[in-house]
Formats: sequence, C-alpha cells, structure tokens
Amino acid sequence: MNVNNIYKASSLEECFPYLEQGYKIIAGGTDVVVQLTEGHLDNVSLLDVTDVKELKEFNVSDEITIGAGLTFTEVIEHESEFPEHILGFIESLKLVGSPQIRNAGTIGGNICNGSPAADSIPPLICLSARLIIVSKTGEREIKIDDFFLGKGKVALEQGEMVKSIVFSIPKKGQLNFYKYSLRNALSITLGSIACLIDVKKNTIEDIKIASGGFSAYCQRENEMEELFKGLSLDETYSKMNEADKIVQDRISMFDDEFKTMKNVTLSGALMHVIRG
Repeated sequence: MNVNNIYKASSLEECFPYLEQGYKIIAGGTDVVVQLTEGHLDNVSLLDVTDVKELKEFNVSDEITIGAGLTFTEVIEHESEFPEHILGFIESLKLVGSPQIRNAGTIGGNICNGSPAADSIPPLICLSARLIIVSKTGEREIKIDDFFLGKGKVALEQGEMVKSIVFSIPKKGQLNFYKYSLRNALSITLGSIACLIDVKKNTIEDIKIASGGFSAYCQRENEMEELFKGLSLDETYSKMNEADKIVQDRISMFDDEFKTMKNVTLSGALMHVIRG
C-alpha cells in the first residue's frame, strides 16, 4: 500500500485543484481502504472530504436533496422526514453492511463506486433521482440511470465530484425494496429489486422496476415493467417467469462464476415488491 499524499479539504472550493490533479476522494473509506489494503490502488493521492459541509446537505420540500457526504446512518436518521410511501429507500439503506459500515460509508461513495450490487441505487433509479456534479467550472446534472457506464465505471470526468442526490417526491405509488444475500449483514448483495408501483382498484396503473447485482451495473428494468402495466395484481403471477427470463438471459452472457453466483429466481422478490 503506497499513498503519496493526503489532503483534508474543508470546502468544495478547496477540493477542485486536487481533483484536477487526479486525487482520489476518500470519505468513509469503507471501499477505498479495502482497495488500498488489497493492492488495487498504488501510488495514489487521497482527498479527504469528510469535513466538507457542502456535502452534508439534507433538505425536504417538493424534492428531497441528500448530500453525497452523508453517511447511511445520517440519512436513516432523517427517516421521519420521508413520506411513508417512499420509505423503501430508507429500508434499502438499513440493509447496507453492518452498523459500523453504515456509520462510516457515505451514500455518495456507494453511488460513485459504480458497484453492480450497491443497495441504495435501485430505489434511487425508481425515484428518477438526479446527481448534482460539481467542478471548478460550475455544476451539471445527470440522471442516475445515465451515470453508470460499466462495472466500476461512472460518468465523472477528472476534476468532478458528486455534490448531492436530488429527487422529486412522487405524488403516488409505493416504493418497495427486496435484497438477496447470503446472510443479513456483512454480505455482498447477490441481487436486489426495487419497485415504485401505483395500484388503483387492484390494477397496476404505473410501475417502475430497477435491479442491482444482475448485470454490470444497477439498471432500470423497462422490459419487465411492460409485462406488468395494466394487469390486476392477481394476473401478475402469470408474468413472473417471463420477468425472471429477462434477467436470466442477461446473466447467461456473463462468465460461469457469475452465473453460478446469481443462481436465484426473481419470482419471490418480484411478488414482494409488487404485491407488498
């Protein structure tokens, strides 16, 4: 493990010169420290952003703004400020790692690592979240769906960082989340499903589905959504195998180790998130 330099910033403005030099951001360190220890990072310079107040914003109005530097625990502490129908997002954060990891790890880090198994991302995709990205030249906004380019690859240029996550509070629908893992804590997610579903008179009027862990990155399941739109809840049973096949066909393109690890069916998860 070889760290060249460490700089601890106290404001966003202080961050930009170091970002432009290629410094790697460290906040909670729950991923970066592991990468350093395992030798995946070497001759790296680190930018510590734990004291950057602009990354700690939390605000609820018609939209919810979550600073990228907030830990999972800090976001969970705002649970009472979230409308009840989107508490599936908070439930996803409660399933991240262990209490120690939730106390240290940040939601911005969870997103920017680009992990295909990040628990926070599928609910945020269903909520049509946007990421506010900053650099010395100003701000830009990107849909979270467009942020992931491949496993561990995200749409950040050198000199940029994610400042906050923003999403409008949906006027209707219920957000549900389900996670597959080998055990309840300290286990990498095998797969997860989030669903924002609006049911009227037992019929699905609208639905958004996103998955994690079943491809190179978390993604919106548009094809799966079309299977369920307009169905009664009872009719959804007949589409579960088709929905599972969409994911299984995708998994079949990966190597044998990945296929073995993802030897799960989605029927139970889908019934959980669709039928509540």
